[in-house]
Amino acid sequence: MKAEKEIKKSRRIRVYRTCAATAAALVLSVGLAANVSPTFAYAMSNVPVMSEIVRVITFGRYQWEDNGYEIKVETPQLEGLLDKEIQDKLNDEFQEQAQSVIAGFEQSVKELKEEFGDETVHMGIEYSYNVKTDNEDVLAIDVYTFYASGSSMTVHNFYTIDKHTGQIYTLKGLFKDGADYVTPISEYIRGEMERRNAEEDGMFWVNDDIMENFEKIKDDQNFYINNDGNIVICFDKYEVAAGAQGSPEFVIPDEIVADIIK
Repeated sequence: MKAEKEIKKSRRIRVYRTCAATAAALVLSVGLAANVSPTFAYAMSNVPVMSEIVRVITFGRYQWEDNGYEIKVETPQLEGLLDKEIQDKLNDEFQEQAQSVIAGFEQSVKELKEEFGDETVHMGIEYSYNVKTDNEDVLAIDVYTFYASGSSMTVHNFYTIDKHTGQIYTLKGLFKDGADYVTPISEYIRGEMERRNAEEDGMFWVNDDIMENFEKIKDDQNFYINNDGNIVICFDKYEVAAGAQGSPEFVIPDEIVADIIK
């Protein structure tokens, strides 16, 4: 009896590890272009999300679940940009990401079912988006992929777009040529992490004896511009803090970058 329990326990652990590894691989592959034709049906719909001239609509929706496996896909599509070439490029990228997630999920389900049969395996994937900023000048969207399998993880890709020109902002492009923007922003964020750790029971990895401490942002760190015109620096879950912090964001005050902003 004890041996049977140990076998079942070992099997559950193996299921979890295999499932987590395949789900994580799906999330990390989202940024790769994939010319695939998923065998799952992919329903197309045009569901308006905003009524502005420049807007985001949900181009495609797909949802499927079976015995613990679940996937939900909502593909964004931009409309109304003056630069149609940029618009088409971004929309193609969103569709390729969605197709890659669906095809990768399908392959993972096939492999897991071959290994574990009809045993219930819990693995969830979601590909969707949030509109972060929508005003007269800026449209900012967060296109994300979320997976859950015992634990969870989310990978974000932020797109901040000038509605007038169609330009996609880069972090470096916001600052004067040759300006060191990494240092002042990083110093501010480190200070905020320390403050949140002390005042809000934060779990950021700064002055930590075990985890790798946050030192500075990447040159191309995820960001968007909010409705107040501030730069918001974004991190994925587990990038700079324990999972309880989710996907942390830091609004950078104007005075931190006033001397170097374009």
